[in-house]
Amino acid sequence: MGIESRPGEPIGERLHAAVVPNFEVLKEKKIVNIREVIRFDIEGLSAQMPSTKRILSYDIWQEDLPRTTTRKLKRFEIERSTREMHARGEQPQDAPVTRELTSEEREWLDRSEVQLSLAVIRANAKKAKGEIRPTDNLELDLGLDSMERVELLVEIEQTMGSSVPDSVSSEIYSVRELVDAVLANRGAAQRQTIGWESIFAEPVTDPEVLAVAEDRPVAAHFWYALGRIVNLLARDLFRLKAQGLEKLPTSGPFILSPNHQSFLDAPIILATLPWPVFRNLFFVGTSEMFGEGLLRKLARTVRLIPIDPDANLVPAMRAGAFGLKAGRTLVLYPEGERSIDGPPKTFKKGGAILASHLKVPIYPVAIEGFHEAWPRGKRFQKFAPLQITICDPVIPPAGVPTPEIYEQLTAELREKVVREWERMSGRKDPRSEERATHVNV
Repeated sequence: MGIESRPGEPIGERLHAAVVPNFEVLKEKKIVNIREVIRFDIEGLSAQMPSTKRILSYDIWQEDLPRTTTRKLKRFEIERSTREMHARGEQPQDAPVTRELTSEEREWLDRSEVQLSLAVIRANAKKAKGEIRPTDNLELDLGLDSMERVELLVEIEQTMGSSVPDSVSSEIYSVRELVDAVLANRGAAQRQTIGWESIFAEPVTDPEVLAVAEDRPVAAHFWYALGRIVNLLARDLFRLKAQGLEKLPTSGPFILSPNHQSFLDAPIILATLPWPVFRNLFFVGTSEMFGEGLLRKLARTVRLIPIDPDANLVPAMRAGAFGLKAGRTLVLYPEGERSIDGPPKTFKKGGAILASHLKVPIYPVAIEGFHEAWPRGKRFQKFAPLQITICDPVIPPAGVPTPEIYEQLTAELREKVVREWERMSGRKDPRSEERATHVNV
């Protein structure tokens, strides 16, 4: 549908989509970060379309779109509803729910232990909700991202004397699923500390995670030698320039955080690192690519733990903490995905959480040119000039970590990466310009 342009956009209309997710498929694939997955897919599809046909904005609808008796979409009604909600500053999921609660749902809500849990949920909800309903989606209705869902779960566990298994927590979408999972696991062995500290303190039993602590000198020397060859080729073919390598410590755990532009990022960044850093690297990667067969065996030789953070956030974070405690260096992309057009996108706070709890520095890495060489959603394009800059570290403060510290460290990390990216690219961060435009308007 067409929606009027926003401030700073060309005069006219832009394509706007109404997206209705198939929640059953999402549950089957254990995808809980619905917004991120939909945004990634829409950006990927848009990159392959002419600019006039790209979807520039969208809403997520949790209920079926209005249809006629013959099942055709009522396009004008959808557009009218969308315009009205946007004029009020709302999203489709913000609209009042008209379905009456069933008698069974009301009985469930009246239970004292449910009310106690709902009080915790209400205090943590990012979106103002007058009434918490059993079917409310933790992300779409309450505004909680994947990290905040974990923090909420742990807080309710502490309140109710419960401990929900990781396998169950990765399949929680709604308020009722969350509360029922907590109540069903009351009396289980409880965590002794609160929040992420309790998650990182739990013992690790996964052999693939435990293997991160092992030294693999033969594999390390093989991959390092291969990296030297890649480095020489990159300097010749891509005119690769790397700066700031001397800032990296030669020992001790730390986090290396580059922005993400292309499939070329990882091999070329790793090929520039000195031996003392290279030999201690480890990764927590997607199980979709390294989940089985030869690639899974290959992943172990480079200390890549095949855990999908989207579906198994808690095990992924625990694996990252274990590797850092073992003195390794974690390579972690703070965006979690490749940029659609080159500039750095939203940074997630996983690195900040790990750094603040384990008291390890984060070394920001700014890269440029990789998107031009191999854009997301397209084939390899050209041997574009590549640049890599290691920035000054982000140091976590002493004391007990808080959500405010997570936000502070994440903002500092992004600011350092963006500053160097702007210098290397000669471009401005589109997000900064958008904020400035809104302020001026």
